[in-house]
Amino acid sequence: MLGTPEMRLWSARLRAHSPRHLGAGWGGDCIPRTGLPLAAPIGPRGPGRCQQRGRAGRGGCSSGPRPAQPRMELRGLCPVLACLQLLPRLVWSEAPDPSPAAPPSAPAPDPLPPPTLSLDSQYPVYYQGERLQLSCSAPSGEAVAGYRFYKARGTQTPEELSSPSGAGRLELRAETGTEGPYTCRYWRAESGQEIASRDSNQVHVTVHDPPAAPSLSLSPQHPVYLPGESITLTCSPPQGAPAAAGFWFSGAGEQRVSSGSSHTHILHITEPGDSGSYTCAYWIHLHGREIHSLASRPVSIHVTAPPLAPTLSLGPPHSLYLPGEPVQLSCSAPGAQDVSGYRFYKQTPEQSSEELPSPRGGPRLEIRAAVGDPGMYTCQYWSRRSGRELPSGISQPLAVPVTEPPPAPQIALDPPHPVFLPGERVTLWCSAPPRQEVAGYRFYRQPGELIGTGVPDPTGGALMDLSAGPGTAGLYVCVYWARRAGREVPSEESRPVAVSLTEPPPAPRIALVSPHPVFLPGDQVTLRCSAPPRQEVAGYRFYRQPGELIGTGVPDPSGGARLDLSAGPGTAGLYVCVYWARRAGRKVPSEKSRPVNLTLTDRPPKPSVSLSPDSPVYVSGDRVEIRCSAPPTAAPERFRFYQSGTVIGHQPGNTSTWQLDLQEIGTGNATRSFSCTYEQRIQGRPVPSHTSDPVSIPVFPAPAAPSLRLIPPHPLYVTGETVTAECVAPAGPYEPRAHRLQRDEEPGAEMPGPRHNLTVTPSTRGRYRCEYSTELHGRRLQSPPSPSVVLEVTDPPLPPELSMDPPSGAVREGAPLLLTCRAPGDTTQRRFHFYQDGAELSPPEPSASPERRFPQAAPNNSGNFTCGYEEPVGGRWILSHPSQAVNVAVAAWSLPIPLLAGCGGAAFALVLFFIVCLHRRKKEANLQHDTSYWKSRELRQSQMKRGSADNVHIGLQQKVGDWPQVSQDWGLLPKLQGEGPRLGRAAPKGHKEEDDADSGAEFEFPDGDPTYVKLNVSCSTFRQGEDRPAIPEHPYNAIAP
Repeated sequence: MLGTPEMRLWSARLRAHSPRHLGAGWGGDCIPRTGLPLAAPIGPRGPGRCQQRGRAGRGGCSSGPRPAQPRMELRGLCPVLACLQLLPRLVWSEAPDPSPAAPPSAPAPDPLPPPTLSLDSQYPVYYQGERLQLSCSAPSGEAVAGYRFYKARGTQTPEELSSPSGAGRLELRAETGTEGPYTCRYWRAESGQEIASRDSNQVHVTVHDPPAAPSLSLSPQHPVYLPGESITLTCSPPQGAPAAAGFWFSGAGEQRVSSGSSHTHILHITEPGDSGSYTCAYWIHLHGREIHSLASRPVSIHVTAPPLAPTLSLGPPHSLYLPGEPVQLSCSAPGAQDVSGYRFYKQTPEQSSEELPSPRGGPRLEIRAAVGDPGMYTCQYWSRRSGRELPSGISQPLAVPVTEPPPAPQIALDPPHPVFLPGERVTLWCSAPPRQEVAGYRFYRQPGELIGTGVPDPTGGALMDLSAGPGTAGLYVCVYWARRAGREVPSEESRPVAVSLTEPPPAPRIALVSPHPVFLPGDQVTLRCSAPPRQEVAGYRFYRQPGELIGTGVPDPSGGARLDLSAGPGTAGLYVCVYWARRAGRKVPSEKSRPVNLTLTDRPPKPSVSLSPDSPVYVSGDRVEIRCSAPPTAAPERFRFYQSGTVIGHQPGNTSTWQLDLQEIGTGNATRSFSCTYEQRIQGRPVPSHTSDPVSIPVFPAPAAPSLRLIPPHPLYVTGETVTAECVAPAGPYEPRAHRLQRDEEPGAEMPGPRHNLTVTPSTRGRYRCEYSTELHGRRLQSPPSPSVVLEVTDPPLPPELSMDPPSGAVREGAPLLLTCRAPGDTTQRRFHFYQDGAELSPPEPSASPERRFPQAAPNNSGNFTCGYEEPVGGRWILSHPSQAVNVAVAAWSLPIPLLAGCGGAAFALVLFFIVCLHRRKKEANLQHDTSYWKSRELRQSQMKRGSADNVHIGLQQKVGDWPQVSQDWGLLPKLQGEGPRLGRAAPKGHKEEDDADSGAEFEFPDGDPTYVKLNVSCSTFRQGEDRPAIPEHPYNAIAP
């Protein structure tokens, strides 16, 4: 009745008269006022609140101030209609009710501009279940306190929709009741009043039904499922439905479990909580969006816990298994289970499980351990429950660890022969590869016969000894084992080695080749071994029993082989020999020969050795006697003497000494060692004794012979001369202590020094030698004599005869004088010397002329004159005895004055002559002088001493009347300054020949005939000393022009 057309018309008219309140919600408070109900806007108070206000006896519904025009009064229906929301309500601004006595309120403010209403997704049609959103936007610049959304209800008042916090967006779910137009308003507060905007534009929402529901099926389909199983959910759209673009599946509580393009979903059941109802739906693409269908009819899935897992065990229960070893898998279900069968699984490398074939589904399965395939094995059983055979849980996984066998060892034969002889020792040697932990070894003779075990040797490997025999031939292998995880793990087998047997060749013959029945230490012993005929011999061996190999023989020219031994303490005993021949690539030894015995005896005890004389030191040339003394119990047949290990002599048994000249074995400062042995016959063989202890002596070199020389060295000497004999010892380690000079083997007296002066007499002639003595470690040593030196003695020649002319010897000054020296005999080679008062006249060189002329005798020519001569004797010039002396007297005489004047001129000419001579002498070379005279100068001096011991001063004086004595040094005689130059050698450096110009002599020139004559002037300088004759130093010959 309230929704009649009349009411709708009335509502429209009301909105026409009250445009401010169009689209407002219906509701409000009923306030009796003069008996008429008044509809008032509720605003934020919300619908359904009615308040009775006014004075007593009056009522009505009001909200805010009353409008002035129009005023509508509803008699008696206001409270009911307003509260039931069947009548339109006028929207009034919130305001407190005026009291009946209050004056009328101010007019309401104008409404705000309308907002804009829009949908975020503009679709012409929406399907149930879709989400859509309304957005209300106030005009720009408007202040907004909140938004309100309204949905029209035909002719009814629009319904205000709930909007949280007055936001400008409202989210809706498309449903059948969601269709219709929608508007919105916004509002703000001013002066304590709420001012609402006009209604927005209308937005229409059209909702259609979704696509038809699909059907959901399960595969596999069981009444119950177990955790771990997988179920395939299949969602099938109805026939004729649009093509589905996707599917979703939901479980218990509408929780979506899958969404995608596939119409199937695999559900993996993990726990009983996965039980529940499951649905599905699909969607299609329409208008650019997904349209979901209705949900399918639910299907139920029931999940139950599986039977308890069984227990898997291995038999035998080892921690390691060997390749190929059988292993039994046993599966045991817990408790009283209704088991219908068992299954066994093995995990594959792809981490999946492979079912193993099990006969009749029994609880046991036998497998074979394999290297590199330990596997992870599990099992389960089947139990019937809820009409289905349910598999139990998977047992605990077990691995079958298979260890690789250790690498194969090496086996070897020792000795490594291709064939063996019966009774030979064969050693099997098994050694594991390096870095292998070995617990033990086993040896097998194929096929698989265990013949023994071995313990690891400290050096590595293990040994097993066999005795070659008929039962030992065959192939042998070995293995070793190591402990791994408490179990013995055998290695692979070694390669096989073969032990083959052969018979030995027949025995050879052995012989001892020796001329002695017994042997001594150091003897050479020869063993000879010969094989039987027609044997192919590859070599020989010799043994000393019991089986000591002493060597291999060398081929003997007579056949077989021989072995040379040196007899010693360890060589006595029995000896055998064998030979070997090549058989099957091996040298096979023959049987042993019969033995031969080698007897060894010791040498006799050693003797003692001594030397005589016993001296602290010895020198080369000493003669010593070596005495060898055998022990009292010995019966020596022969003695042998040694020096430094070398035999130096033999003596028969009754002579035990040996004399030795040390000089015969050489010289040199060294130690000599002497020893001896003796021979004694033992069992018919002479056996030398042990060598005595050596006696060592130091042997020094003997003093060397000196040399003897005579000073001066002449081939012969003249009686009266003095000769010095000097004994010169060679340089060396010895210092001479005394010397001895011997003549013609006569023992001479010792000399304190090495020189001895001899005065030559006829008895001095002879052959002279000298020697010296020294000391060495308290021993006096005498040197050998020097080589002999012959001293020849001769007498001087017979004196000559000196004559003069004039024979009387009285010569007037200026007259000629001639001296003639006549030697006896007819020797042609002679040299003559003339002496005046014991001094040899100048020149001192001997002359071959026997005459000496004085063309003009001068007063200084007065004196006693003698002469002598020299003749060669034995390669030496020997001066004769002097002749008898003759006296020469030169008488002086005076000259007249005219003669004096002539002599003065002559003297002047003579001075000029001397100057010319001096000038020429300076230009000429030094004169060569014969020095043979000076070789016997001392002899001549001694002879001249007997003639005259006075010094000679030659002066020329000339007196005429009362003329004073004139002394003039013409520079012809050399000056005497110390030791001047000697004859036969050059003048010392710095001496000028001009120095000889002034001799210091004085001359007086008598009056005479100034006639030019030839002058022979002899210029000499004489030296006067103590008991020494005048000796010419520088003779010069001046030749007048």
